[in-house]
Amino acid sequence: MTGLLEPTLYCSEELTEGIISHLICLAVFNIVFSITALVGNSLIFVALQKDTSLHPPSKVLLRNLAASDCFVGLLQPLFATYLLSLVHQRWQLCVYTFIICTITASMLVEVSFLTIAAISVDRLLAILLGLRYMQVVTLNRVYVVVITFWFFPIVGVVVGFYSHNAWEIFTVSKLIISLIASIYCYIRIFARLHRHGIQVQDNAQVSTNRTISLNITPYRKTVYSALWVKLALGLCYLPYLFAAPFLYPKIRMRQASGFYFFMLEAFISLTFFNSSLNPVLYCWKIKEVRRAMKDTLRELCCLRND
Repeated sequence: MTGLLEPTLYCSEELTEGIISHLICLAVFNIVFSITALVGNSLIFVALQKDTSLHPPSKVLLRNLAASDCFVGLLQPLFATYLLSLVHQRWQLCVYTFIICTITASMLVEVSFLTIAAISVDRLLAILLGLRYMQVVTLNRVYVVVITFWFFPIVGVVVGFYSHNAWEIFTVSKLIISLIASIYCYIRIFARLHRHGIQVQDNAQVSTNRTISLNITPYRKTVYSALWVKLALGLCYLPYLFAAPFLYPKIRMRQASGFYFFMLEAFISLTFFNSSLNPVLYCWKIKEVRRAMKDTLRELCCLRND
């Protein structure tokens, strides 16, 4: 395990100096939002299962994202345990929880990034393929893609047992590729939508053109919904991504003060908060999910009253 992590560096009394109360607040924060992540994403999962208006492969991608967010909700109490073990100087518990949290969190982050990238690719294919989209983007193919998303992080962990640097390179490269793919897809999508708008204004749209045969208005809504999820991910992860290259070397060289360590843990907590934010975005931006969610909650209330 030492090839993958150096847990003793992150379980030290030096790191907690002057920030005991701050770590307790972070622990409470994670416990509270673990509940919202679990409840919110579980309801989204059920709502997506019931909804019949969304294209099944697209629903699989959304359910996969909700599933990874549910796992984050399960991980947050363990992360809170890690923080509290630092407070109470339970070093053995600290080491175990740190290892589990680090490995699991890195895997879930990869799955989330890859899934959101796949959603953007799915939206691009919808506008490029037109009527052929249903034939190309099939349920079985999307299931294969989703299984691959969960397989890649496991390979990364296995690599990490032999080399920590190789694990970091393997993980970061996948995140960068996912980000580049998403940006490229959205550029192509908005370029095509802009071109379609010009064609409509000039009355030059051809009814037999397969690339613009889909109904643009609902399609545009799905694109903006996916973009909102992407932006939320970026807002929650950017502070950590910018700070990590500066803070981790300080901790490894034992130069980090309590303040720097608290900032690192706060940024990690913010990334976890994204899992509680996504269900809100689904309900706000996707009308079909919002309707299915209301029906699910109504059924649950009726069962409770009975």
